[in-house]
Amino acid sequence: MTFTKSSTTSSSAIEQALCQEIAVLQRMAQKFTGDVIEAQDLVQDTLVLALRYLDSYQENTNLRAWLLRVMRNRFISTTRRHRLERKTYDAQEIYCLGDHSISEMGRKNMDRGGGVEVDDGFCDVVSSALDDLQPVFREAVLLCDIEGLSYAEAAQKAACPVGTIMSWLHRGRRSLRRRLAPQREALAAA
Repeated sequence: MTFTKSSTTSSSAIEQALCQEIAVLQRMAQKFTGDVIEAQDLVQDTLVLALRYLDSYQENTNLRAWLLRVMRNRFISTTRRHRLERKTYDAQEIYCLGDHSISEMGRKNMDRGGGVEVDDGFCDVVSSALDDLQPVFREAVLLCDIEGLSYAEAAQKAACPVGTIMSWLHRGRRSLRRRLAPQREALAAA
């Protein structure tokens, strides 16, 4: 179906044209995602993007093809973001600092009858390891891992590109792992 937009095109005409394509969009979204709920989300995202960027639609071209391209691009973007988030989450699970927080160590000592109260700070070993990091690496670790900011938020706070934050964070975590590995082994042996 082709759709001609003009300054006199009413919103109801746009809605009608989009509504006629919903069934096709749902079938394609189901094929893309393989999940009914995710397919519904993808269709909704596609329609929102289509309405937002309707001015990029070229008149007298196939509306369905344009919508399917919008959907495909949205699916690819979402898949890439989920892959990156999953990779980041997996990396954080493996190399988290939780094993070295004072509250975790306090619980371990309390289990052994040490009578240590739980504290919400870091032990001296972790604080020292953080202090030994280069300032830019320490800032990235503190912003992303301690404060829980996203890469974009951390980059904005540090006034640098997102890729730079990701690099600093990777290098900072690697330095912390090297520094804390002997302590982790000692705690495991105790």
